[in-house]
Amino acid sequence: MKRFIASTAFLLAASGALAELVPVAPAGGEIVPMLTKEQLEISAVKTYKKRLELLKPEYLKLSPEDRTSPYESVGGKNGKWRAAPAFRLKWEATDGERGPWKIELADNPAFDKAEVYYAENVEMQKADGGKTGCRYRMDAPNFMLGREYFWRVTSNLSCAREGHGEIWKLCRCGENLASGRHDIVSATASFKTADTPPRWIKIEGRVENIRDLGGWKTVDGRRVKQGLVFRGQGLNDNSESGSERGRNRLYIEDVEFLVKTLGIKTDLDLRSNLETAGMDVSPLGKDVRFVQISSKSYKGIFTKEGMEIMAKEVRVFTDEKNYPVYFHCIAGADRTGSLAYILLGILGVDEHDAIIDWEHTFYPKMPDFRKGFSKDYWRREQHLQNGLKKYGGKNATFEERCRLYLLDCGITEKEIEKIRAILL
Repeated sequence: MKRFIASTAFLLAASGALAELVPVAPAGGEIVPMLTKEQLEISAVKTYKKRLELLKPEYLKLSPEDRTSPYESVGGKNGKWRAAPAFRLKWEATDGERGPWKIELADNPAFDKAEVYYAENVEMQKADGGKTGCRYRMDAPNFMLGREYFWRVTSNLSCAREGHGEIWKLCRCGENLASGRHDIVSATASFKTADTPPRWIKIEGRVENIRDLGGWKTVDGRRVKQGLVFRGQGLNDNSESGSERGRNRLYIEDVEFLVKTLGIKTDLDLRSNLETAGMDVSPLGKDVRFVQISSKSYKGIFTKEGMEIMAKEVRVFTDEKNYPVYFHCIAGADRTGSLAYILLGILGVDEHDAIIDWEHTFYPKMPDFRKGFSKDYWRREQHLQNGLKKYGGKNATFEERCRLYLLDCGITEKEIEKIRAILL
């Protein structure tokens, strides 16, 4: 999560004896969706053909520019296909208080390690009786799935006084202020996040398609742990020359979020040496372990070289010290998608869900809509399915096939069980 700090302070200090901030929504344990209605609808469709039928009207609405690349999001970073829906907090200021506001969010009612927002983008609408309705929008909540969260808001009336300019930055709400301080703190409210994966992660820089590999249910009723493995796009551009590394895609705030909030310890880069220009330090900094493995995808993972590479990739996940891991290629689609597919398989995730996880990269520009490319090119996850068919016989499960494939790659049963013990 990101801290927002107001750049101006034009608000008058005013308070009545009965001034109160009242949480309105979500206030009493409501379930907050973590996927848009479009994502929920498409994820529930069981066959590829029917998903194509559902998506085609959406695809036909796209501009020619939006149809060009299957990897870029539709509608920018706030699109409805590759992000969680915006999240809004609403409260009522009974005496017309206008802030500045401090918003606290935590996964416990004591607000230990709470995320704090000093918010400027609060929408306020005057209501009857001097009351003011307030609404705060978060475009990147990055909440965990299936968790209870608690929130409260504080209005500090002594921070902002007419003519004081930006002095309130020096006296943020809840800190020791000069005489005349008047904090109004709301009651504690709560909500729960829906437990429907994938868990989308959004940052400010030019890195999209980031999602937690955790949250998926397994066929035996367990769940993949959240916060340990993340898949996404490259953290810097590909090298243009092959000798100089590509431009960084991250803002300083993004690095802080990925390293400190998500706790990333390993940057597993699946790009080639030519793409990375021999990088040996992650864009996340020298304290994050950088592992570069020039990888294969789809049909390529079943070649002799591809299987040797897959063993190297998977062994990164056998060491607890490497977690949390962020793995990526450049688009977070093909090499990343192939590795994610196998990992979800050995963890016992249903094959339909593993395919849906792969497809989320492309929605609503599903491959078969693209002209000039064969279905063989675009239905590439079928190459993963076909490659696994030779493992385990006709009645083998998806998990069994993925296990047998990794054993054929040289991974041991003990290593597979180590990964399962860490991630389930």
